[in-house]
Amino acid sequence: MTGVALALLAVLLAWAAPSALARAAWVERSPRAGVVLWQALALAAVLAAIGAALAAPEEALRAWTGSVELGVGLLIAAGCAAVLAGVIVIRLVWVTVRLGLRTRRRRARHAQLLGLLDSPDPTDRRMQVLAGPVPMAYCLPGRSQKVVVTDAALALLNAAEVDAVIEHERAHLRARHDLVLEAFTALHASFPRFARSRLALDAVHRLLEMLADDGAAGRADPAALSSALAKLGSTAENETIRARRTRLDRGRPGHRQLAGAGAYLVAVAVLALPTMVLVEPWLQAAVAAISS
Repeated sequence: MTGVALALLAVLLAWAAPSALARAAWVERSPRAGVVLWQALALAAVLAAIGAALAAPEEALRAWTGSVELGVGLLIAAGCAAVLAGVIVIRLVWVTVRLGLRTRRRRARHAQLLGLLDSPDPTDRRMQVLAGPVPMAYCLPGRSQKVVVTDAALALLNAAEVDAVIEHERAHLRARHDLVLEAFTALHASFPRFARSRLALDAVHRLLEMLADDGAAGRADPAALSSALAKLGSTAENETIRARRTRLDRGRPGHRQLAGAGAYLVAVAVLALPTMVLVEPWLQAAVAAISS
């Protein structure tokens, strides 16, 4: 029943667990540990799926013949297991490579357009100014890392708020949050639609924004960043912005280290679970062979 257990575990980790974790407010006390926990869930789901593919053919042979002995049947079962596991791994690699190429092409085109449309700010070389009626700021990762701010945003924000927004975007660039989100998106997309949850991607994006807020808070005024979020998000206020502003206004949350340690321990346990389920029957067989 190892294959069935691992298949159920893969679905649980990819679909049911994200629903519960997305509602857990304690994860936001330590966003970095929260991101690690989400990544562990996704990776463990992939490992469980690979384990199910490896175990299922042998178990099917055992159920059909009543035993597993060296012969044609076992070779066929081993071949099927290799093919099934290979399909999962190849799909993951294919999705990752395709996503990476698309993302980098899109960024290259964006950088070219910015080179034509934007202009460096003579008073602050940390940012590029883009003419536009919508007040917004964002960063462009990659080789030509840029922080882009529209002139509408500059007209709306005061100097302290502009500085806080720039530091927030620079925190994204320093920590390469784009790579974290890209890797998680690839793991998410490698699962069939029925067995994955959009909640996971949204939660990781939210935690990365909070991580960048924490990075900016060490270099700029947290109150200024909170007020900038209120101004820039006034036309599209949402739950994430409200949660980020609450964190900034309250300061560093209590029990931060405890929450982080708990998240790391859960991440290790989640990764260990499918591995132990898969390895345990082989360990039993090895112990029996040694003791006999």
